Amino acid sequence: MAAVIFVVGPTAVGKSTFAVQLALEKNGEIISADSMQVYIGLDSGTSKPSKDEKQGVMHHMIDVASPLEDYSAGAYSKAAQAVIADVIKRGKQPIVCGGTGLYIHALLYKDMDFSGRARDEALREEYNREIELYGHKSLHDKLVKVDPEAAARIHPNNVKRVIRALERASGDAENSESGGIRDFSKTFGPPSRYDAQIIRLTSNRQELYERIERRAEGFFSMGLIDEVDSLLKKGVPRNSTAMQGIGYKEVAAMLAGEYDEREARMRVKQNTRRYAKRQEAWFKRYDNAELITI
Repeated sequence: MAAVIFVVGPTAVGKSTFAVQLALEKNGEIISADSMQVYIGLDSGTSKPSKDEKQGVMHHMIDVASPLEDYSAGAYSKAAQAVIADVIKRGKQPIVCGGTGLYIHALLYKDMDFSGRARDEALREEYNREIELYGHKSLHDKLVKVDPEAAARIHPNNVKRVIRALERASGDAENSESGGIRDFSKTFGPPSRYDAQIIRLTSNRQELYERIERRAEGFFSMGLIDEVDSLLKKGVPRNSTAMQGIGYKEVAAMLAGEYDEREARMRVKQNTRRYAKRQEAWFKRYDNAELITI
């Protein structure tokens, strides 16, 4: 199996800087594993590395999809595998860097199974991604809107039942009882697709939260509001996958008049902190990872 380095960890911990330095040391190229950086035009709120930050290191899997496209973990895995094969063929060290658990999981493992028809796969992946970003309550809130009676019967913590109810409400419930969605957060095991060296970055919680606060403010200073407004005016649906990322979802709601900018900023910071905690919990399951505190 090919040797691939994976640099993982929560948002704002410093993965990109670490990966670039590693690439410079090991004659490597970086394969991004960030579900928002794949989208063209999503710049202000995705922390895409600048030319200076890249330090001449080749970066892949950034700006590869239209924001009108519902890009999936399956599509990412297929494309990233091809990139890794090419990097190795050219005698370089592939370094996968990112914090999107589903993307990392899909690339590491051969048999990530969404259990169902192709249409179910995309729908269920969307639900899993929402849980990863915003937690299970967000998914239950969605059910409240489309089927309040079902929502009243189902506890928010019962993720599988919430998902099945959403599938029924959307007309995609066929065969959902036979198999259901796989609980990816409990299926981590030894990497099977690559000879993987996993480096998990972590940081003091308070320091991480301070970096998250500064990063969120930076997003707004870099024009996040104008960017979201432009995307919406170009026809990117508010409920599209691209607009579900933290920062984009909150600003879209603000532009729709649901709350003011102060509230939007607060929500972006709060949701990012919560996401960082879920990322930490996700990546802790890679018990073969080398832990580095930065």
